Amino acid sequence: MDRHESGPQPEEAADMQALLETSQDDILLIDIGGKKLLVCARDVSEVVRPLPLTPVPMGPGHLLGLGNVRGQIVCMIDASKIMSLPPRKQEITSQTRFLILRHPKMHVGIWVDAIDALFRVNTDQVPEPAQAEAREAVCGRMEVAGKEYDMLNCAGLFQ
Repeated sequence: MDRHESGPQPEEAADMQALLETSQDDILLIDIGGKKLLVCARDVSEVVRPLPLTPVPMGPGHLLGLGNVRGQIVCMIDASKIMSLPPRKQEITSQTRFLILRHPKMHVGIWVDAIDALFRVNTDQVPEPAQAEAREAVCGRMEVAGKEYDMLNCAGLFQ
């Protein structure tokens, strides 16, 4: 009988089982003001195209306005005004997106100039948010696709 007809060999089966048991996360490569950052997809509830925002008179400088995402009011913020990030593009382009972040009590989104890529990585490679100070933009570094990037500290946006 041919090797392929007899099914996977024991070492192949073990390799396949190890792959199935490896926990993985999706990671987004985003651009804010020309700075490339990684965001763990589990921190993002959805990605939406820019939508009309209602200004909030006398609101904080980082608040871009309020948006209606399928009936849910979301505070859209400029992450570069909260953290040490380069300023975002002021105009909306075909690549501009709003990332709606996961939080148990708040509905917050951030403006990103572009989403450049989506990667799948092993969960143990992803830096833990607890490694960053509250208002620091970065909670660690991570290598994906042969390049090293900073990981956005999403938890710091809620401080």
